[in-house]
Amino acid sequence: MARSPWMYLAYLAQFLIGMNVLYAVIRGAWDEVPTGVFLFLVALVPYLITWKTKITFPWFFYFLISLALLIHTSGYIQGRYLHFPNWDVLAHTVSGSMLALIGFIAILFIDRMQGYKLDPPGMAAFIFLVGLAGEYVWEIFEFIVDQTIGGSLAGPMQANNFDTMTDMIFVLVPSIIIALGCWYYLDRNGKEKILGNMLKDSTFKFS
Repeated sequence: MARSPWMYLAYLAQFLIGMNVLYAVIRGAWDEVPTGVFLFLVALVPYLITWKTKITFPWFFYFLISLALLIHTSGYIQGRYLHFPNWDVLAHTVSGSMLALIGFIAILFIDRMQGYKLDPPGMAAFIFLVGLAGEYVWEIFEFIVDQTIGGSLAGPMQANNFDTMTDMIFVLVPSIIIALGCWYYLDRNGKEKILGNMLKDSTFKFS
């Protein structure tokens, strides 16, 4: 399948994650390097899946994952969580969109493999719930980190209840938007066509 020119946005975001890690190395901030390397490797996962299986995801799937991880990486390494009051809001908004989009890809495969034959509204509901569930788990993780080791490199992960509720709201909203967008996308193109385009060059077989 021909590569979408929009893929270069994903490559740029991935490159910038690597540059953040290099920036930490140059500064000698060795406590930041492991986190940066880990996020860089996580961002590579979709590309590795494509390389191994030849499954070609939509360009925005790669981009949104790389963008979300770039925001987190630069937030820690460049101190943007500390210096920009709304950086955490941006991180949760983009991450919520990313989680919902992962839910979209997941339900396409689950529906086909399990033969559920879900309609677009049912798939949109799943996408929405994935975004909410991901945020719920993340807030528990933040609470555990704060209570056990006193926070992350950027300080306490949960300042107060207002901070937690704001984070959850800014995941709720993009989850709704992505779910509705996927609903429209499914209605317009059909899940079989969308999945077929992803699997066009793949040897992946459904059991």
